[in-house]
Amino acid sequence: MISLSIGGQLRRIITGIAFNRYKEAFDRAGYAIMLIDNRTNRFIRVNKAAAELFGYTRAEFRKLTPLDLSTEPEEVKRKTKEQAEDPVVKPARTKDGKIIIIKVQTTYSDRFHVSLISDVTEEYRIRRTLELNEERLREAQRIGRFGWWEYRPETDRYLGSEELSGIFNDEVASFSMTYQEHLGYIHPEDRSYVHSTIMDAMEKKKETFLVNYRIITPTGKVKAIVVNSNIKYDEKGRLLYRYGTCQDITDTRRIMDDLIAARRQAEESDRLKTTFLANFSHEIRTPLNAMLGFMNILTSMSTTEEEKQEMVKLIDINSQRLLRLINDMIDMSRIESNNMEIKYTNVEINEFISSMGSAFAYEKEAAGKKHLKLTPVIARSQKAVYQSVDELRLSQIFSNLVGNAIKFTDEGEIRYGYRIVPSGDGYTLTYFVSDTGPGIPTENLDDIFQPFVQYWSEDMPKVQGAGLGLAICKRLSELMKGRIWIESLPGRGSSFLFTFNTPVIVE
Repeated sequence: MISLSIGGQLRRIITGIAFNRYKEAFDRAGYAIMLIDNRTNRFIRVNKAAAELFGYTRAEFRKLTPLDLSTEPEEVKRKTKEQAEDPVVKPARTKDGKIIIIKVQTTYSDRFHVSLISDVTEEYRIRRTLELNEERLREAQRIGRFGWWEYRPETDRYLGSEELSGIFNDEVASFSMTYQEHLGYIHPEDRSYVHSTIMDAMEKKKETFLVNYRIITPTGKVKAIVVNSNIKYDEKGRLLYRYGTCQDITDTRRIMDDLIAARRQAEESDRLKTTFLANFSHEIRTPLNAMLGFMNILTSMSTTEEEKQEMVKLIDINSQRLLRLINDMIDMSRIESNNMEIKYTNVEINEFISSMGSAFAYEKEAAGKKHLKLTPVIARSQKAVYQSVDELRLSQIFSNLVGNAIKFTDEGEIRYGYRIVPSGDGYTLTYFVSDTGPGIPTENLDDIFQPFVQYWSEDMPKVQGAGLGLAICKRLSELMKGRIWIESLPGRGSSFLFTFNTPVIVE
């Protein structure tokens, strides 16, 4: 009996010692420990670290529940019912209202549950800062169309960012390729250049180098890229690795090419204008000198009546030539300054084509080409054909085109008029001026409508004019909601065709 009593006392002493040790470990733990009643959800006991973390005394804690520490009470209540034992990172509120980030590991029993809590506010802030920096870096790479890469010789592989995959593969994904696979992406014309540049940089132990080249993606896109490379060597000069950035400069290169082309075009335009001014002064002086000379002859006492009539005729021809040149300059200036006014009226096209015959016949005679045949072409099956156009500007286009045809055609026929075809619920008129002249080479067709441009070959004498007629025709066609184009072959003649997207009425 005595021995049993001593044994019981001994167990109580041992139990008390163990409890005190657990109590001491509980209180001195470096992280917060909270014991919570399952039935009331109130704190039964908290350690010193928990009191210091949240700012409440232990006595105050016994009046609180975990909901009083949460910034989202309803969410905590829901998760408490679920009794999840996985670690949870969430915000919490201290006694003074400060928001901290805590990591909670909870273990449940029948009567209570224990939460081990650590303050991860600084860790969370650092991690979030890194995440934001990574997001900003990815966004910068996306906007700037560049990615990072690294090459290790021991694996013979390039590793890179997702943005680099977007450049090479047209899709955002993980990036990895061998050196030979990388060469396979490079445009065949640039492949030797890129390989020799890399080899040269390593042979000369360069630490950095820059290379521009083109790649062809799996979808067939051709991209221009610029690669900035850095090279690291060991103490014996052997390659450790290469790394750097790769940027898609396709759009930038296209803009630069456009700017260079625009500059060349401006320089060419300036050259053409300079040439034009020289030609224009010559073109003005020529008819003026002729007119002055003929005036002197006309007033001479020894001039016969027949000679006087011939002089008057020549003065008239040169005055018409001078007037046409001045009118072209005025019209071109008005078009360029957007001051050309278009006045639409319903023009009866058959009468219009017929009315121009006498003027063209006079121009042909004045050019000394009486043997040329001028043939108007109209739709004789239609009694009347109307189109909404500016009659004056339509006449100007025909006059310029027929005048050019007369200049360049020495023999054969010049046909002018229109063709009409049904189109949807209405009709389409296509006007044309065709000649049997020398024609124009294909490579010159794109430039023929540019201002101040004239075409002639070694087999053909240079004709008079400032090179504005076709440019004016093009601008007038566009102003009247239409277009003009040319069909020509050397030795086969030329056909100028133009249409207007305005209503056509047939009676």
